[in-house]
Amino acid sequence: MYCTGYPIMETRRADPIRLVALRLRQDELRHVTQQPGINEAFRVTIQYHDGRYPNQVATLERGHGPMCTLHVVYDKPNKDVYFSHHVPVEQFKDLLGSLRRAKFDTLDDQPDVPFFNVDLWLVERASGSFYHDVVLSPGSAGGPHRELVVAIRQHLKEAVREING
Repeated sequence: MYCTGYPIMETRRADPIRLVALRLRQDELRHVTQQPGINEAFRVTIQYHDGRYPNQVATLERGHGPMCTLHVVYDKPNKDVYFSHHVPVEQFKDLLGSLRRAKFDTLDDQPDVPFFNVDLWLVERASGSFYHDVVLSPGSAGGPHRELVVAIRQHLKEAVREING
């Protein structure tokens, strides 16, 4: 749909939570996989509704070697906190297997997630020209969305570890 020559963008639940990554100076995930040596990337952005923990962005990058790199950024007042972890490729492959079983690549946003008073996760995966994202609330996720939460907590617990504000 067009208006005065500019496309009208559909508002999605992921739009407000995407601002967390941009505020923390994290490149869009689609652009991460265009960097030399990066084949695939996976990201979890967490927005805590009540500020009990700092919001966070965890990006897992896979290149050609035997290790992947997980970058985690926490949105702490007056000082962002950055961590990097090495993750074995096998752990990344296990995560991808769980994502496939949960049908992540075709999964829509969790239905009926309110914008307020719930923690939100934006889960993204990119590889080459492929990109997909899903918004969910881990506290109320059911079915394949719940499988997604369990897969991330099981295979990439470093990405969802909370730290005190």
